[in-house]
Amino acid sequence: MLTQPEMELMRSCLDAVRAGSPGFRKRRAQLQMIAAVAHVLGRAGCNEGLRQAGAHLGVIEAGTGTGKTVGYLLPALVIAHLRGRKLVVSSSTVTLQEQLLHKDLPALLALLPFSVQYGVAKGRRRFLCPARLARRLNGEQAEDVLLDPEEAAIDPDAGKAAIDMQALLWHRKLADRFEAGRWDGDRDAWPELIPDKVWRGVSTDRQGCMGARCPSFGQCPFYLGRQRAQDADVVVANHDLVLSAAAIEGGTTLPDLREALLVFDEAHSLPAKMVSRGATRHSLCGAGSWLGSAVNAAQAACRALRASRRAPVVPEPALAGARLGTALDRLMEVVGRHCEFTGEQSVHRFRAGLLPGDVQDCGAGVLQAAQAMGKELDAIRSALVQFAGEAPAQAQPHLSALAPCLARTEQLVSTWTAMLRTGKTPACGGAQEEAPTARWIERCSRPDGEDDFQVCASPLSGGPRLRELLWERVGAAVLTSATVRACGRFDLFLEEAGLRGLSALKLLHVSSPFDYASKATLHIPAVQADPRDPTSHGQEVSSRLPALLEQQRGTLVLFASGRQMREVHAALPKHLRDLVLMQGVVARRELIARHRERIDAGQCSVLFGLASLAEGVDLPRDYCTHVICAKLPFSVPDGPVEQARREWIEAQGRSAFLERSVPEVGIRLAQATGRLLRTDDDYGTVTVLDPRLGSTRWGRMLLRGLPPFRIVIGDRPLHAQSQRDSQALEVSVPPAPSARSIDGAEQRGVLA
Repeated sequence: MLTQPEMELMRSCLDAVRAGSPGFRKRRAQLQMIAAVAHVLGRAGCNEGLRQAGAHLGVIEAGTGTGKTVGYLLPALVIAHLRGRKLVVSSSTVTLQEQLLHKDLPALLALLPFSVQYGVAKGRRRFLCPARLARRLNGEQAEDVLLDPEEAAIDPDAGKAAIDMQALLWHRKLADRFEAGRWDGDRDAWPELIPDKVWRGVSTDRQGCMGARCPSFGQCPFYLGRQRAQDADVVVANHDLVLSAAAIEGGTTLPDLREALLVFDEAHSLPAKMVSRGATRHSLCGAGSWLGSAVNAAQAACRALRASRRAPVVPEPALAGARLGTALDRLMEVVGRHCEFTGEQSVHRFRAGLLPGDVQDCGAGVLQAAQAMGKELDAIRSALVQFAGEAPAQAQPHLSALAPCLARTEQLVSTWTAMLRTGKTPACGGAQEEAPTARWIERCSRPDGEDDFQVCASPLSGGPRLRELLWERVGAAVLTSATVRACGRFDLFLEEAGLRGLSALKLLHVSSPFDYASKATLHIPAVQADPRDPTSHGQEVSSRLPALLEQQRGTLVLFASGRQMREVHAALPKHLRDLVLMQGVVARRELIARHRERIDAGQCSVLFGLASLAEGVDLPRDYCTHVICAKLPFSVPDGPVEQARREWIEAQGRSAFLERSVPEVGIRLAQATGRLLRTDDDYGTVTVLDPRLGSTRWGRMLLRGLPPFRIVIGDRPLHAQSQRDSQALEVSVPPAPSARSIDGAEQRGVLA
């Protein structure tokens, strides 16, 4: 519970922010959020009964303009400061992490009456490895695997160690700035984009790192950064790093999460990241090919170790490699018998995740052989690290060559562990059966034209793992985003995030303070074409778009498919095509910059983009006064994970359309319409060229999840002054209908 000193300090801090921020506006929504965050984080250390009920957890949806960042940072900083706890603030991407670190956090801390030390935590691959850079400059790389070993096996020329002049120039430039102290080795702090191929050669992962035995340890950017993060009161991280840190021993990469306070910003992406981390795959032909490289690298390391009298005894990897190769050959034969690929078909999915008996048997053989191989490679790696204490220059090349082979062996183990896993994780609250694992074989082509096969497995939900790693362990956590709810309900997010069934979980929706009713209109024209017919619908969008584009200076047009976007663009009159900046033609940053330049110069500008352009784009005032959605952003469930998820839902007599399709499109539509009003002074129109939004019962469910726009359904003159001048109908949104009241034909037809 909150103490009196904590409440008094929060009030004092809020007064300081008001006094020190020109134009600051007191907003009830922000005060609600501050109170809710304080309530949740104040439960850190509560008794076991309250923890099991989720009293130390909160989910907050904060609409655009709420002042979300101050809303969670201010109470979190106060509680962490007075209780002596570490605070971890996590965002969804490194870009947003940088914004928190260099803009939002320093600006707030400058106004607070107490000092806070803060730092950033990133993965090892985001930092320069000085030892590897030195080897590049010295030309010592014959034994170093720079590329993915499967790529090198498929295309031997790609694995050659010779560095071209462009890469050498990059290496010299990186070294000059690093040695002069003008760059700290953080990839994200470099002023321009460092090519992936260059960066891969001068960074490393856990397996390739010598740790304290490295001669460059004292100047290693990763270890220096990790030490700063461990010493900091506040650590700015990203979701991927938090999930990675939660799976290993506490207190190594991040503060001990059992004692820390956590805030997840942009929390809507957390479940998908957990699913992505749980997904794993390996190539059949590729694995057989790089296995030879792994054995060669291991044998070379063994020879170097045996040449040293102090080196420990290491195993001979050839026998383990031969056993793994035999197991992979058997698996390839069985996969060929069971998986039929006809025509353009590239995926063979095992329904309900059930493998045929002989696939299971061969997979078990691969798993056992890969575990044995991994054990031997790990023993060689440990010996190399020990050897590095006396001869780092001799050990490091072998360690670098061995590291990617060890990583690939671990990938084999993780893939077949997931493929063969039996039993079900307990469901996250309630009686609903836990989802199985999606398992499939994917056909792909090698550069030589021959077929290869990917063995793939993925969990259908990240909820159980999130609950195990985080919610049952953390001191206290707040999850917040502008789009957490779907169709006005938290249900989908709670299930996907592993939070369903927690009776004491704090849920809060704070509405945007913007006056949507008077400043924003949601217009649904009387489009005649069926959106499920891409040809006729695309033609009608093309015919309606010129009149819509000529109404405003700054317009954002969002499409559900790249094909329709390109076809509509080609059909526009030339004078309108010249106004369009289309996603995919130039980098996103450049796209937005050009759009802003045009508007600043008094010109008109139109952005064409897909759903990804509706996330994280800030275009206030005249930069965007009209958002046009060509079609409701339903995704076609053609991926094996989504097919397996819907199959599982339908097998239980439930509706995948209502539980997945409608809520998912509701979130995407909320993100799209959220581009319109970004400040108190903004105004404009959202036009949705999909009549189903206003004519179907599930469409009204979607409307219920949007801000309180003035809604107009039907066509109207461009400059209508009153309802009498228009054929449109202004409507209010009724309560969302019961899920079971939606007609089955609508469910089947909407995704066509």
